[in-house]
Amino acid sequence: MTGNFINPRVVTEKMSHKRDDTGWLKRGTQRVAVAQVIRKPMTATEICAAARVINPHIQLRDIWYLLKEMQNRNLVWCRNPRLVTGRLYELTAQGQQAVASAFAISIAPTAVQLDWRKYSWVVRAKIRRLTLIGLDQLQEKSGIPQTATSIRKHLRSEHGVALNPVLKALKDLVRLDLVKEAGVTEQRCCKLYRVTPAGQRIIDQLRR
Repeated sequence: MTGNFINPRVVTEKMSHKRDDTGWLKRGTQRVAVAQVIRKPMTATEICAAARVINPHIQLRDIWYLLKEMQNRNLVWCRNPRLVTGRLYELTAQGQQAVASAFAISIAPTAVQLDWRKYSWVVRAKIRRLTLIGLDQLQEKSGIPQTATSIRKHLRSEHGVALNPVLKALKDLVRLDLVKEAGVTEQRCCKLYRVTPAGQRIIDQLRR
């Protein structure tokens, strides 16, 4: 009989644990900051940068601790746990409900047809992300493919990016079929680049 005994206190604690997600998220300034900024799949570094707008004192080690706590409560899950770097975290359905109840924040549906491994690879490298987005911005403005030099000029004023890192990023983006070569210029035969449909899906997700 003792082996089948169920402690009512344990059951009550488990039930209250599930019911109290909203209140739990609202306790602690760091927890409040993190819960409010996870609105799409994000790396811990991205979450930290966004959370600092709300809580300037939060550190990356705090993010890792809070993500572990939220995972234990089934509020957050990791989309690519096998990766050593670039792991993406997002709210579960339970987490979305708790955040909506606690902070009146509605989370848009996550993109379905997306290569999350490539997305993670772009997100965790600043130059790759800037190059991909910069190329897309120039394409939208001009309607034509762009050279590495034009991308570098576009990024230089705000980000101070040099040409060689842009060239390397473009080479990597072409290898992953996020950017494609689209001919050469008439005068100097410089390579022209255009964003692929796969690259556009990643850009759309980055802009969410």
